Amino acid sequence: MRRGARVSPTLANASPEEAAAGWTARLDKGPLSTGEQQAFQHWLDQDIRHKGAFLRAKAIWHASGRLGALQGPKGPAIAHPERLPTLPRRRFFAAAAAAVVLLAAPKRQGKANSLYTTNNAVSAPLNTAFGTITLDCFSRLKMGLESNRLVNGRCCVQGRTGMIMKAGDFIFAPHGRMLLSCTPTQVMATTVSGTVRLRRHHSDEWWTLTSGAQITLRGDLPPEIRSLLPEELDSQNAWSIGRLEVHDESMASIANTFNRYNQRQLHVAPALANRRLTGVFSLNHPEEFASAARTILGARLTENTQSLLLY
Repeated sequence: MRRGARVSPTLANASPEEAAAGWTARLDKGPLSTGEQQAFQHWLDQDIRHKGAFLRAKAIWHASGRLGALQGPKGPAIAHPERLPTLPRRRFFAAAAAAVVLLAAPKRQGKANSLYTTNNAVSAPLNTAFGTITLDCFSRLKMGLESNRLVNGRCCVQGRTGMIMKAGDFIFAPHGRMLLSCTPTQVMATTVSGTVRLRRHHSDEWWTLTSGAQITLRGDLPPEIRSLLPEELDSQNAWSIGRLEVHDESMASIANTFNRYNQRQLHVAPALANRRLTGVFSLNHPEEFASAARTILGARLTENTQSLLLY
């Protein structure tokens, strides 16, 4: 095919990702004609993977700042394949990670050994002498001059030599990126990149976690260590970069997650609650997810400044 030739995004030999990218670009240009709408719906109905690919492509389009209103000015129904390459999985998630994330400043209480808390938003990175700490929603962190303690909730640490984190009865020395969570009964740490050394308080025995390793610690029980698949690692790290990844997850569960992170609440009618979706979305923009879900599920959407209702 000659360079610059105009092609349909529904070519028979196109991969789901390529076709999804083509449809996303086409929708950005304006309303579909009757024939295009029929072709688009037929493509969605052909395979459940097509719906997931379209949701992922739409999320990336949003993330790169190129997506206009789906009902914007009408444009030509074309896609240029040389401008829409298929991305390997790692580059695909890297593209989604470029989304602009709205970060909240955590509340600070006190001066020395300050306690920081978050509500329904991810915090802006907190700078320390040895790296940064990002708090998940509904989390608490006590910051000191020599060490930092995650009191409860979840955080992402980007540390270098000298960084000390504490949670429960454990001490962590991350040199790289670490996810750390703490509840009254359990502490969990995941090494996203680099290495993490850890030990129990009042113990000289150190464990070392390399990239992709996760350790679960419960009281005096032996630690549980396992290696995560790349997909698991991407999914667990998603919140820290403003993403929500869902894999065959129910609409009710997805709505609950969005509602933890946003003032604007997402509600799903009972008829849609068990419908399942796969995709990558911006965690801070439930309205974008609602619009995509409406298209995929053939649902209706009612919204105001406080809430969104899919039915």
